[in-house]
Amino acid sequence: MPRNVHLLGTMNTADRSIALLDTALRRRFGFVELMPDVSVLGGASAGGSIPLGPWLAALNDRLREHLGRDARNLQIGHAYLLEEGHPVTDFTRFVCVLVEDLVPLLEEYCYEDYGKLAHILGPSLVDETRQRIREELFAPAKRGELVQALLEPAPEIVTTPVATSVPEEPEETAEPEDSEA
Repeated sequence: MPRNVHLLGTMNTADRSIALLDTALRRRFGFVELMPDVSVLGGASAGGSIPLGPWLAALNDRLREHLGRDARNLQIGHAYLLEEGHPVTDFTRFVCVLVEDLVPLLEEYCYEDYGKLAHILGPSLVDETRQRIREELFAPAKRGELVQALLEPAPEIVTTPVATSVPEEPEETAEPEDSEA
């Protein structure tokens, strides 16, 4: 193979079929493990309410605690919380990521076990009795309740200045009057 040609392949270790990868094939390739890296998110927060790095780290801690043997390989990657290489700081966009990507993925990981899902996402977001996600919390009018529900399983985050600060609404500024002194 010419020196200027590089072959890159990716695999998702959550895909159970990789265990069957032929040993002879494994010997011929180098493997680089890429795990979630919350430092990529820096000090960013979603809408000034959810500090992304600490929230993702706490979520992955709960995944490792409650998903059993494969949990290390089922962690949520930081890329879910990035858009065009930058952290998702718009709260509405963050909610879209939750609704469209993270919650369905976690539901799949838990295989209809809403008790386990409640331990991971929090009891205020998961209605264990009715076996459902409390989707009404994703409405814009319920933002405060959603923030509380997301931070509830990680009380150490609630005490951070970012999590406890309420984003201020932009003030309207009057146009300066032209005055001649």
